[in-house]
Amino acid sequence: MYAYITGTLEEVDRLSFYVVVEANGIGYRINVPGSVIENLPSRGETVKLYTYLHIREDVQALYGFLDREELNFFEKLITVSGVGPKVALGMLSVSSAHELAAAVITGDRKALSRAPGVGKKTAERIILELRDKIDKDAIKLADASAAEDSAPMDSKGFRGRSRAGVRLEALQALQALGYHAAEAEKALSGLDGADAAELIRQALRKLDNQP
Repeated sequence: MYAYITGTLEEVDRLSFYVVVEANGIGYRINVPGSVIENLPSRGETVKLYTYLHIREDVQALYGFLDREELNFFEKLITVSGVGPKVALGMLSVSSAHELAAAVITGDRKALSRAPGVGKKTAERIILELRDKIDKDAIKLADASAAEDSAPMDSKGFRGRSRAGVRLEALQALQALGYHAAEAEKALSGLDGADAAELIRQALRKLDNQP
């Protein structure tokens, strides 16, 4: 119903994670993740939030995000059984859409379980139901890669969290070659390489040697 709302930022509640935006004389209460609150303009300034209207028999609630990518990922999360808007909002408060997408594709249950209310079973369900639904071209890891470049190297030559990024790059490349996600994931299991190219070479050798 509402693609986005542009108006004056009138109120910010950091404890309950919502803002009030006035547009055309109407004040919209919009639930937002912590990441949005930290990046809002000052009160009295104009803000644009991409919104999702959640309707149940007993409640109507707006959820807002500063960019379409977060909104799109939020909408994917709430399609998963057991993941409602509040849980999805909590996940996006703890991790960015980039990080959550990488966690889903690489099967990182621990990363998905950082948010309150997300246990091991819920994380596994998210991975199972969303892995093939993520648009890997739209979900870019540029922000994460920039942070990794400034992080110190570990003993194997990886920077910060780049191990997941390298694995994700290799997984995407194998899928581009025509392998299914599950098949590519199985081929990468147990492999270790300093870069995506090395992982891909190892995975292809493993795939070629399969009976």
